[in-house]
Amino acid sequence: MLIFLLISIFSLQKEILSYSIKSKLIRNLDELSEDIVILHINDVHSGINNTIGYDGFELYYDELKSAYKNIIKVDVGDHIQGGIIGSISEGDAIIQIMNKVGFDVATIGNHEFDYGIEQLLKLEKNITSRYICANFCYRKNKTSIFNPYKIINIGDKKIAFIGVLTPITYSKTYLSTIKDENGEPLYYFLTDNNGQELYDTLQNYINKLRTEEKVDYIIILAHVGMIKNGYKTEFNTEDLIFNLEGVDAILDGHTHAIYNTTSKDKKGKDIQINQVGTSLQAIGTLIIKENGIINSQIISEVPEPNNKVNATKIKRDKERWVNTEMNNFINNLWTDFDDELNIQFGYSDFDFIIKPEEDSIPICRYQECTLGNLITDAVKTLGNGELTIINGGSIRNNMYKGNLTRGGIINALPWFNNIVLKRVTGQCILDALEYGVSKMPNGGGLLQISGITFDADVSFESSVLTDASGMFVNVTGKRRVSNVKINGKDLEVDKLYNASLLEYNANGGGGYSMFVPFNVFNESLVTDTDALCFFIKKNLNGNIPEEYRDTQGRININYNSTSNSTSNSSSNPSSNSSNYLQMLAIISLLILSIIFIVVGLI
Repeated sequence: MLIFLLISIFSLQKEILSYSIKSKLIRNLDELSEDIVILHINDVHSGINNTIGYDGFELYYDELKSAYKNIIKVDVGDHIQGGIIGSISEGDAIIQIMNKVGFDVATIGNHEFDYGIEQLLKLEKNITSRYICANFCYRKNKTSIFNPYKIINIGDKKIAFIGVLTPITYSKTYLSTIKDENGEPLYYFLTDNNGQELYDTLQNYINKLRTEEKVDYIIILAHVGMIKNGYKTEFNTEDLIFNLEGVDAILDGHTHAIYNTTSKDKKGKDIQINQVGTSLQAIGTLIIKENGIINSQIISEVPEPNNKVNATKIKRDKERWVNTEMNNFINNLWTDFDDELNIQFGYSDFDFIIKPEEDSIPICRYQECTLGNLITDAVKTLGNGELTIINGGSIRNNMYKGNLTRGGIINALPWFNNIVLKRVTGQCILDALEYGVSKMPNGGGLLQISGITFDADVSFESSVLTDASGMFVNVTGKRRVSNVKINGKDLEVDKLYNASLLEYNANGGGGYSMFVPFNVFNESLVTDTDALCFFIKKNLNGNIPEEYRDTQGRININYNSTSNSTSNSSSNPSSNSSNYLQMLAIISLLILSIIFIVVGLI
């Protein structure tokens, strides 16, 4: 009887609590809140309707409008590249969508440079919010090319947003090859003195915004990132906030992670930091309450709307609710490209899987991959080289069995990067391979190759030295790479080899400065994407042979005891610790519930 009574009381308390929560939600909908909501996303990478989609984002905004007066829409960079429509339109179509959504403020990511500086400047003029970035500068006078910040007056508050781009953009793009009239690099990301120049510049802006502009809140849009899969970026958001004061929150990007966390600033104050993954797999809300308290939430699914007047339920990766008008707008954009996307180049009996899950890191970054074998063979053949080296990060998505269309190929290889032929030394090749494994096992960066085989031991610390921008300088100690062979013969460091390269890497992109001193011997008229199309159709007669079903043993990596550190989270001590803490939390809640019931009975 006593047990039955306890269960009944506990159930009644749950019903009362549930009713209380529902009544609070109803009150919020009836009376518009004066709180300020900052709705933010990052690293969409042209994933316009992969998961939540821009149409889902817009529906969530519609719902928030029924509860809040003051909403700001924010994008933290890397939106124009990574998918088919972005590639074909060189970002124009993505900017059209963003303007339709009506973003209030946006910063740039490193991939906003992928279609060239002239295209970026054009897009900056076309996006209605305009771009902000404090550290994309001209080297000569160190002035920012875009506005460093933007002030938005909303409600009775002034909120300042400052844009920050990861300084390693210099080494990850072609910008290192663009020189001024004196032969000096034209662009600069404030990387002197281990980032102190950037910290000082940002602090000056913060102080100006506080004292002269009298803003109430300062939020940094940092396309910088912290940690994902144990890999700490060369320049990270924790370092950034630790060297600043006067910032109220950071909306983060770049590393495709999802976190809702805090980190301490220069004065030891906990600062809110959010990042919401990639391809609109999540949406972040940063809420500044009337009393000044800042709360945040990350949602991975747009709930069923209360008002369905402009809402539609569709089947995408699963059933989702979206904004009808935005969904129609995006569908119409797709139809504009149908003819080009549906051109067929061949057929495959098997999948090329480089991302087992939507948000997983492409395996081509840290191991030989089947699609890497196919693409490098295409680049080598169409570029007329003895060998090919490309960065694994250039391969972005799976390519599925069945008819191989232009759209599917662009989705896998979206860069349209020109192929060049350079005559390089064996030492240059050796240095490139060494740099490619320098961040492994957790950091990725592996090269995909054709005409080359090699071994790599990543069980000890890399001795590769880079500069502040992440560009390769030299190797200071023991090398990880060994047993390098070019077309079956031992590599000779003094011998010259004809290497088919992507223009991006040939010009030092990705940090591969060892290629820069060598002149272009021949420039192909095709891009990597077109090369793959032509290779499948002409050289493979439209059918992918069985030899590409599995990897071909071009790269042999010895991880020793760390072989699963990038992919097997169950072997991660921090994962075990997290599971333990979760179990402890559940037990604590049960104990508290029992105490609460007993006290209620008394």
